[in-house]
Amino acid sequence: MHRIGVLGGTGEIGSRILNLLKGEYSLMASYHSQARPSAAGCEYVKLDIADTEQLQHFCRQCDVLINCAGASFLNGEKVARMAADWQVPYIDPSGEAFLEERLRDRKDEAVFVLSAGYFPGMSGLLMRHVCQSFDTPETISGLSVSEEIPSMSAIEDFILTNLSGFGTALSYYEQGAVVRDEGERMERIRGREFRFQNYLTVETARVAQRYGLQEAHWYHSSFGDRVIRKLQEAVIQYKLGRAGYKSIVREVIEIFRQTMAGREPFSYTRIEGQGLLGKERALMRAEVSSPYSSEISAIIAAYAAKAVLAKPLPPGIYYAMDIINMEEILKDLAELKAEIRISKVVLEQEVDDEYEEGEL
Repeated sequence: MHRIGVLGGTGEIGSRILNLLKGEYSLMASYHSQARPSAAGCEYVKLDIADTEQLQHFCRQCDVLINCAGASFLNGEKVARMAADWQVPYIDPSGEAFLEERLRDRKDEAVFVLSAGYFPGMSGLLMRHVCQSFDTPETISGLSVSEEIPSMSAIEDFILTNLSGFGTALSYYEQGAVVRDEGERMERIRGREFRFQNYLTVETARVAQRYGLQEAHWYHSSFGDRVIRKLQEAVIQYKLGRAGYKSIVREVIEIFRQTMAGREPFSYTRIEGQGLLGKERALMRAEVSSPYSSEISAIIAAYAAKAVLAKPLPPGIYYAMDIINMEEILKDLAELKAEIRISKVVLEQEVDDEYEEGEL
């Protein structure tokens, strides 16, 4: 039986990945301070990710390695290179463009799967699914919003990946060019108003280029002025090399905790595409929702591991949307803690300009 290793197996994403894979694979999970007893099919191992010898010992026992141990920006490159040394495919629920650039020198030696989470990850998979539903895809747009209390590593990853750049703010894709747009749009979701602005992510641009789209948008939701100011403070502290940015991150978590008091958590992503289906111009919509974004991240990371084990990939750097079969997720939906809805609306039917000749 293949063995899947999960670093950070007691965290929000890691523990959910283990629940999805248990009984189907042999599992090994690391923990740092929250000890868990091993059980049938899952061995828990105490591990300090900073200890190279411990990390090597963990990696070489796995057929696939999923890294959920803290912010990917801080440890992703180290763990990915270690996995490559032992020819173990590496999966990162985050990773994004910054890690792709850092690992470019190893891309011909091992398998790396990046952006295997909620966003990016599920967002790209849904965009790909919508585009493939058309004979001729033309446009795509997506948005995502979460109302939940984020973890320390989630906020760290957000701050640090923004510093490295995972897209172009206030911009969208049009006919192969990046177009500036400083406008805002308001959407009412789950009874609340949310403010969005264009943010052309690397993931969205990849989809647009792959399918030759005329236009592509990703709409980023605002955290609100108070949180944004705190995040800006944290960025400044980090750039100055001060560990004080971590205390600001804790303040941000407290702001979210106060905001979420009495509210039910949720995460929601919507993708809409337009294109041709035969002679019909149609709109395709894909929506995914779950109480927790970490549940969606776990689904994508788990199915990325399944895909790697089911069909060995040649060495290279992949995004999760490149390798996961969406039909597999839809087939298993009843067992997953997420809701996915896909719908189609015919907008117009094209008519051929052909007329029968007659006599007067």
